[in-house]
Amino acid sequence: MILYPIWSQTPIGIVVGGSMSDGKGRRVAIAVFAIVVMILAYFFVCTEPLSAELSAVPRWRIDIAATAETALPAGESVEGLLSYSTDTRHGYFWPDGRVAFMADEPAAISDKSYVIPSRNGSGSMLKVPGKPAGLPIEAHLPFFAADKLYSAELDGSGFAAWDQSGRKSWSYAFPCQLSAFSAGDTLAVGGTVDGWLEGVTVDGRKAFSFAPGGSRLSVILGLGVSRSGDWIAAISGIDRQRLVVLGRGGADFRVTSHRYLDSDYREPVRVIVMSDDRHVLYRRTDGIGVWSVDGKVDEVLPVKADDFDVHADGERGLAYLVARRGRKSEIVVFRLPATLLGRISLPDSSDYVRFVGSSAYVGGRTWLARFDFVEG
Repeated sequence: MILYPIWSQTPIGIVVGGSMSDGKGRRVAIAVFAIVVMILAYFFVCTEPLSAELSAVPRWRIDIAATAETALPAGESVEGLLSYSTDTRHGYFWPDGRVAFMADEPAAISDKSYVIPSRNGSGSMLKVPGKPAGLPIEAHLPFFAADKLYSAELDGSGFAAWDQSGRKSWSYAFPCQLSAFSAGDTLAVGGTVDGWLEGVTVDGRKAFSFAPGGSRLSVILGLGVSRSGDWIAAISGIDRQRLVVLGRGGADFRVTSHRYLDSDYREPVRVIVMSDDRHVLYRRTDGIGVWSVDGKVDEVLPVKADDFDVHADGERGLAYLVARRGRKSEIVVFRLPATLLGRISLPDSSDYVRFVGSSAYVGGRTWLARFDFVEG
């Protein structure tokens, strides 16, 4: 099977000529025009055959400009809004391509609310999409995990949880600095620089603590918690490094599987427990590893990535992997555990990629597009 990117089936050639005396404004205009044409071609030239049964079909593409934060039109519900965020911009839009608003500043954001961090360190502002007013809160370095709002505390050796009313629900202190964090619906877990995993319940109580050990230098470099809170996967140690999976056993957690790795990472490493509560994805030197929580599956997707995210389409039994390497990014479609169905390269300006069901939303700072994966 040979795959082609969405834009490749209709070739587009752009020849730019002229002498060194051409004006700077003309060169800039030509460059902007070329970029616009390329992005349009990426998403609206034709469909992309990924396999005999699956295609990526473009639905819409829009330009997005900064707008005022105003109340939503009468009859519109925030339930349908999707959050958008890059390093320099945040906002909300509807699945049909209408924009609620876009603001030129970074924010911690979810589909329900967002937080504008203070620039002077005095606090933050918790807001709800469609409502101009907000609540000042003392959340420093806020972030969302599993749709819950957290913030870092104690110089990186603790974190706090906040409710949707802007009140601090609880705070938790660790014995040393955190090197990794992940959370599910019922459990938040921190990994420390001295190699411990410590879990915290939704009401702020200590759930467990565990030191994987087995390496000359102990440190937790990667951490993933399932949405159910029943499974925890971690990349731990240096010399040798290993993958460790913990499963809930009664009121505590125990090791269900582990393996030593060929890697020797010294930086944070992505680890994800998939929503099926069966498979773990983790970064490897030769691609992305696929490991089952019971250790019976040990596969690798031949996809080199510095970082990645994954979305499972349970109805079709498919998974969509967003792999990033430097400024390059791509979407890889596979069937669990590691049957590669196809891959689509994305424009270098794709700072935002998100899946909802079988729909992919891809965008940069000034544009946003949607395409759907369809069968048949």
